[in-house]
Amino acid sequence: MTVSDTRPTPLLAMRGIRKQFSGVEVLRGVDLTLHSGEVLALLGENGAGKSTLMKILSGDYTRDAGEILLGGVPVEIASPRDAERAGIRIIYQELNAAPDLSVAENILMGRLPRRPGPLGALLVDWDTVYRRAGELLAALKAEIDPRQPMGSLSIGKQQIVEIAKALSGEARVLVMDEPTAALTQREVHLLFETIASLRAAGVGVIYISHRLDEVEQVAQRITVLRDGAVAGDTRMAELTRGDIVRMMVGRDVEQLYPARHTADGEDAAPILEVTGLTVPGAFADVTFAVHPGEIVGLYGLLGAGQADVLRALFGAASPSSGQIRMIGQTVTLRSPQDARRHGIGLVPEDRKGEGLVLGMSVAGNLTLGNWPAVARGGVLQGWREAERAAHWTERLGIRMSRDVRQEVGTLSGGNQQKVVLARWLEAGTRLLLLAEPTRGVDVGARADIYAAIDTLRAQGMGIVLVSSDIEELLGLSDRAFVFAGRRIVGEFDPSRTSQETLLAAASGAEGK
Repeated sequence: MTVSDTRPTPLLAMRGIRKQFSGVEVLRGVDLTLHSGEVLALLGENGAGKSTLMKILSGDYTRDAGEILLGGVPVEIASPRDAERAGIRIIYQELNAAPDLSVAENILMGRLPRRPGPLGALLVDWDTVYRRAGELLAALKAEIDPRQPMGSLSIGKQQIVEIAKALSGEARVLVMDEPTAALTQREVHLLFETIASLRAAGVGVIYISHRLDEVEQVAQRITVLRDGAVAGDTRMAELTRGDIVRMMVGRDVEQLYPARHTADGEDAAPILEVTGLTVPGAFADVTFAVHPGEIVGLYGLLGAGQADVLRALFGAASPSSGQIRMIGQTVTLRSPQDARRHGIGLVPEDRKGEGLVLGMSVAGNLTLGNWPAVARGGVLQGWREAERAAHWTERLGIRMSRDVRQEVGTLSGGNQQKVVLARWLEAGTRLLLLAEPTRGVDVGARADIYAAIDTLRAQGMGIVLVSSDIEELLGLSDRAFVFAGRRIVGEFDPSRTSQETLLAAASGAEGK
């Protein structure tokens, strides 16, 4: 599907963009247009070419062929400085902050105002710095002190600061890469209000996200990349969710979430029982149970306590009171090593920083949790490691360009996540703690990850899921507990609960 556009000259036009690395063409004549006051959603699976195209726009990469026009005028963008001078700002998913500097210094980095007078070039006008930064934050309705250190902020607030930084210059084109990945619902609402204000001011926004519900809310048009080429350029109002997914993955995804079924072990003794668990300053009086083959979802706004429950269950936080029982036995979890000994595994939110050894092979990462199975007398037996890894890569459909000796850091995000899941299967885990399992993962890989999670459930594993994606939490969970004020405020049946109901409970609204 292609839009025949009769509107005025586009604010931005990228025409016939080509790029190759090591002889492999990753962009094959891509066209992209963006108009003033428009939000264009740039969609595609991981590896489709979105990042490469935006790095060409930002001056991080040089194109092999094609042209870039701003307001109909050809421009050369050979460096990030060229992009900045042209009014192009990019907010990357991976934050690029200086944690030891103040919020204000991060916002105005490279443009700190100077004092007047002969020595002005040597002296920073700090009053103006803090005032300007405060004005930018106020425009975003962000309650952030511009004087506090950047590193003291939550990830969500750091994202807001990055947006303020991008808006501190004269932005004509603003690229947002997964901007809501770490934001609360309130922050997402404020972000969308900010985007509406930018549109009214004539700024063009390229919005990159795997969350299709957000895309439907914020975008007027979408461009979809698949295998380095444009698979569709269409007005948002003319599309269904199925149309978007079909363009992205080149096939129909009949059912994103596994079929809901009765857990085989629902009449069996619980794998996990948590009673009155309290970690001071994190959560209080938390009680729930998980049965074999059951997924229990924990939902709440940022800081409500649900993420800290996973930390306590993995031995990374010390409860002051309450009880944890595994298979009927009271356990004390003083460290992650204790948790692993009792059959508890964790898939962390930060899979790259905490879940994987990126320079190690796929096989090495897969067998990290079950060293005795691949070593004899403390010596690694490579053939055993390769055999076990091959079993799980085939079982969970982990896609590699070579074999299990490939570095895990070279895989797509979705396949990296499946490696982490397979590790816990290999280790014989009884209880799996899942934190934001599909953050930053495209829709096609999401379906594969959900199928992998369903495989774990079918093995009789108990699963505790924490996700800020309400649709995901309702789609996967057999039961859901909602947190507010660092306590559980309700239990819900996901098959009979709307997203609105869950959000109302999490925000403390009445009428649940």
